[in-house]
Amino acid sequence: MILVLLAIVAIIFILQCILGFWQVKNFNLHYAELRKHGKVAIGRSKGLIRTGVVLLISIDNNTRIKQVRKMQGVTVFARFKNMKSLEGSHLLKPDNKALNQMDRFTKKAYEDAQHVYRIIQAGGEVPKPKSPLEKLFSVMQKKKGEVSSS
Repeated sequence: MILVLLAIVAIIFILQCILGFWQVKNFNLHYAELRKHGKVAIGRSKGLIRTGVVLLISIDNNTRIKQVRKMQGVTVFARFKNMKSLEGSHLLKPDNKALNQMDRFTKKAYEDAQHVYRIIQAGGEVPKPKSPLEKLFSVMQKKKGEVSSS
């Protein structure tokens, strides 16, 4: 029984790896396609249990948005779709009407794209986000260093 369970877990893990690879390949395809036309701002809103969003925003030299592609979902089956509502607006000064129509996850990804664009334009480097394990260790370090009030 345990061997069957381990085999099922192994098969699911391998399937997850294959589908994840397929999703990364899809990302690279869309990024390369947009990159042919100029700069691409990338924004993301990560979620472990909630929906995640990745925005690829193609911009011209005046920071006007030419094209937006959005991938949103919880699973590896999420794929990019065109998002027409932001086209023609300025990346750093977007149309409020278009922003109000976005869900909160897409808004967060858009704000991330703006933030990353500003950092890159200033010559900075985007900090690497902490992994879940690093976050856990940092929380544990804080608790370990705390002094008890009793």
